[in-house]
Amino acid sequence: MPTPTDAQTLVPLRLLIVEDRETDTELIVRELKKQGFEPTWVRVDTEEEFLRQLQEPFDLITADAVMPQFSARRVLALLREHRVELPCIIVSGSIGEEEAVSLIREGAVDYILKDRFGRLGQSIHHVLDQHLLRAEHRQAHEALVRLNTELEQRIAERTAKLEEVNQQLAQELEERKQIELCLRQQEVTLERRVAARTTQLERSHARLRRLVTELTLVEQRERKQLASELHDYLAQLLVVGKLKIDQLRRNPSVDHAARMLEEAGSSLDQALTYSRTLVAQLSPTILFTQGLVAALRWLPEYFSRYGLRVYVQSVVPSVELPEDQSVLLFQSVRELLFNVLKHAGTGEATVALDLPNDQALRITVADRGPGFDVQASAETSKGFGLFSIRERIEVLAGTFSVQSSGATGTQVEITIPLTEFIESSLLQDQPTNDRTTSAPADAQTWRVVIVDDHELIRNEVCRLLTSLKNVVVIGEASNGRQGVALAVELCPDLVLMDINMPEIDGIEATRQILAHNPGIKIIGITVNTEPNIHARMLAAGAVASLEKTSLASALHQTIKQILIQ
Repeated sequence: MPTPTDAQTLVPLRLLIVEDRETDTELIVRELKKQGFEPTWVRVDTEEEFLRQLQEPFDLITADAVMPQFSARRVLALLREHRVELPCIIVSGSIGEEEAVSLIREGAVDYILKDRFGRLGQSIHHVLDQHLLRAEHRQAHEALVRLNTELEQRIAERTAKLEEVNQQLAQELEERKQIELCLRQQEVTLERRVAARTTQLERSHARLRRLVTELTLVEQRERKQLASELHDYLAQLLVVGKLKIDQLRRNPSVDHAARMLEEAGSSLDQALTYSRTLVAQLSPTILFTQGLVAALRWLPEYFSRYGLRVYVQSVVPSVELPEDQSVLLFQSVRELLFNVLKHAGTGEATVALDLPNDQALRITVADRGPGFDVQASAETSKGFGLFSIRERIEVLAGTFSVQSSGATGTQVEITIPLTEFIESSLLQDQPTNDRTTSAPADAQTWRVVIVDDHELIRNEVCRLLTSLKNVVVIGEASNGRQGVALAVELCPDLVLMDINMPEIDGIEATRQILAHNPGIKIIGITVNTEPNIHARMLAAGAVASLEKTSLASALHQTIKQILIQ
């Protein structure tokens, strides 16, 4: 499917949109542009406007199923009445299957739900192809009729000279037979092509409907499992911690307090460890902090707990991709590895990443299992996982192929085109500040800025700092971009910087702050247990990096050591 990034492949499309909502029209147009079309459109929502616009040339009509003054069923009726042969696709927020089938029988070529616009481009390609085939068939038939008329006229004109031109007439009749035979062969070929395309489209629609149902069931199962884990483990640990605190409140004796605090702390440590594990399972932090290649290299550790040995091979240390593409590719690879775990009957799998050329990224997931019948799996519910991945990859204008046999195992190959993009820096448009040192106005007072996206953490850090002499908090920020701007404006002596934050993370924010003013001291704080997270923060220029769980015991001493230097 063409992509909007390649201007040479944009497909012009003249579109008549029967829709009463401007926002839905904008969604249709934006989706078409995203999927490789260059649309010009007119929106109507009444029968009078629709009839007036039918005089203009259009390639396609999209019609909302139900509108206050108009409806898709009426659109189809008007097209029949006025003998206008324009393909019409039904677009609806919610439509029953019986209603959809009824509209198809009345002349609609397809129907699409408004929350499934991802397949709009594919549907339009199929519809326009079929419309073109029908037009070619009609032209061929008209050519045959014209040819027959011409031949009959020629025969009538030459009847008087029959004896003189017998031989010539016989030759012309033979030519006529050959032309008719050729046209009949072309007609049969066109009919076969139309039938094949129709069958393919019907199968695709059926698989998509089954996929929607399966995805809904999978989502509900995942929600139920997540709720069960939170209730059965995390909630119970928190309850135990609260019970210990309640016991300490009722009996605050010194001996009893030490034991209760230790037990409560143990429960909270277990809850924090479990929370980190759950966060890694749902959305690994390493994917957003270090990119796709680092996240793929983390998979062997993740799948080792399930008994699957994963070997990752990459010819490049890293690759820059938009976040949505990185997430989609990572989820696809993880889902393929779960397929290996569940179905391959082998304890090993290989993930390989390479760049076959400068314009494409290829990821291969392979195992040495007994293999399976790819074609048979595509026709059953067992193939929904592969079908779902294929649909997601095709949205990125990529390709998805599966090869499987008993001798070589299974190999799945994903290839997507690489899109160049440039990350803009927050400080590019900011004026240069001549200050290169952060010496305090009062030699006895140290000015601190706290940057953390959680208000509760910022409040607790403020409380910890109030007990440290000659330290004053002069500002707070809730994300990395605000933290950089605040440091540039206030020029503090010290910044406490959360590493994982929205907008830009703490590592990038540290680089930008120190590039502007190298004299500022920065301490990283995080709940992330990623092995090299502290080393990466220090490499960015931080003077220290602490876990949030140790702030109560380590923050005061660390700040004293830094500010005394």
